[in-house]
Amino acid sequence: MIEPTGPLPSTVYWRRRLAAIGAALVTLLLIIWIVGMFSSDGETAQPTNAAAASSSNPPPSMSESAAASSSSTTPPPSPTSEAPPPPPPGPPQPCPDDVIGVAAKANKPFYTIGDQPELSMDITNTGPVPCIRDIGRQHRELTVLTADGATVLWSSNHCLNAVGTETRVLQPKETFNYGTKWAGSTSKEGCGAHTRVGAGDYLLVAKLAGKASSPVVFRLEN
Repeated sequence: MIEPTGPLPSTVYWRRRLAAIGAALVTLLLIIWIVGMFSSDGETAQPTNAAAASSSNPPPSMSESAAASSSSTTPPPSPTSEAPPPPPPGPPQPCPDDVIGVAAKANKPFYTIGDQPELSMDITNTGPVPCIRDIGRQHRELTVLTADGATVLWSSNHCLNAVGTETRVLQPKETFNYGTKWAGSTSKEGCGAHTRVGAGDYLLVAKLAGKASSPVVFRLEN
């Protein structure tokens, strides 16, 4: 079986055997190489694709993650809604005439001749802020007039003995009241000519530095 037999020389048969064995070995090596190539291609294809996917979608950095977390949890600052405090008020200014209210008052609408009616005046700051006004005695005046308002019969300043300033800070809606009693007689400048008046209707008017009140009617009866 090992020793070649045949009509040809033995060397020819040995060469044929060696050629066949060599061809078989070459074929075997080629098969092993091909199998190895396919195996290596299958193993490297997946990591290559994974690397490509990883390079196209890089993971977020720590700073990006922190910024995203901060933006999702921290509310934006709200604008300040408080208005600045108003400046402190300055010193009170003089009261203009249009904020000074002057009102005449008689304590009763009817009197008997011989009574001494109680007459008075109210001075009020009708404005919204405090203001300064001199409401001294020489600026205040109560007058009694005839019913038609044409003649002044009596004035509280005809017998004025004392003068002087009385500068006040009048608060809004604050009222000062000043009054006197009327003897029921006439008067003249310098405190003269006292004559008792008769029964009838009379008007009372109050003034502050020339600003007059509305007239108030009262009556003297027998």
